[in-house]
Amino acid sequence: MPIVALWLLLVGLFFPASAADPTGVLRLTASAPGAEVYVDGAMIGNAPVTKYLSTGPHKLRVVADNFEPFVRQVEIQAGRTVDLAATLTPGPGSVEFTGPSGSSVSFGGQTYSVPVRVPSPGAGAVTWHAQAPGFETFESTLQLVKGRNYLIDLQLESSEGVIEVTAKPSGARVALDGQDLGAAPAKAKGQAAGLHGVAVSLEGYGTAYRQIDTRKGGRGSADVGLTKAMADVVVNTGKDDAVVKFNGFEVGRGSTVKVAGVAKGRIEITVESGEEVVATGKVDVPGSGTLTARRSGAAVVEQKPLTSQWGFWAAVGGGAVAAGTAAAVVVVANEPEPAPVGDVVVTLP
Repeated sequence: MPIVALWLLLVGLFFPASAADPTGVLRLTASAPGAEVYVDGAMIGNAPVTKYLSTGPHKLRVVADNFEPFVRQVEIQAGRTVDLAATLTPGPGSVEFTGPSGSSVSFGGQTYSVPVRVPSPGAGAVTWHAQAPGFETFESTLQLVKGRNYLIDLQLESSEGVIEVTAKPSGARVALDGQDLGAAPAKAKGQAAGLHGVAVSLEGYGTAYRQIDTRKGGRGSADVGLTKAMADVVVNTGKDDAVVKFNGFEVGRGSTVKVAGVAKGRIEITVESGEEVVATGKVDVPGSGTLTARRSGAAVVEQKPLTSQWGFWAAVGGGAVAAGTAAAVVVVANEPEPAPVGDVVVTLP
């Protein structure tokens, strides 16, 4: 009796397959002796090989350097042996990608739908990246050996709960919902779906605030360009327990909150008390100086200095006219806003 057959008989006698887990036998030879044999992605040995397998379909892969991979699906039946001779044909080597449905891979300057097997471009390093809807883009470098076959099973990371922030200039610090993420580009994982506030800061530049919306459960991102134009922002809330946020990022608490060095541009100021939003509004931060905002009912509005209001200059102007024409000319020249149209009643001091 051949040695292999005797070995199989002994295994069957001492380790019988249970009825709950029936098995069969795969007996494989290859035209390239020593070829590696894989079943369902796991290596089971070098050809020739004999292996007990569970019943049902299995993906078989036989590979050897300088040969094309031999790939088949085999059906294993309980108590039976499948004899298979794998004939390998000469080839230059290859790189094969498998992965999630809908994924694609960019390799050697071309983009392919996965699964795909690409002829090897030869020895050397090659960079590739893979992407799929709902997954993070993955990039890696493969050091190729001439004539060798490679199998890459893409294990892509889900994009759900991922927030990434990039910024210019480089070296800017990123904070997400009050948590320091380090220097940009910065990525956070496992974030809950919802609205998130981001602050990006760098010495000599105004701090930029952004809000990222992931309420639909997808990936969130922001690309922030910093500016050296900045101003201080003061928010008068009128509530000691108020929480002030710029574009969803908490910047302070209390009845008066002052934030230095806010980047020029439009921001949304939100005032919260407890879990409730009590006021919100958008203001334009200037490139220098100080902007003061206040809560007015359910709105947050810019609070202009007294000297920029027409009523102030109207009142001062009444006294100035009495003092002489030259003074009246100075008042008009300093009046930053046009006078209202129509009759205006002004109460003089």
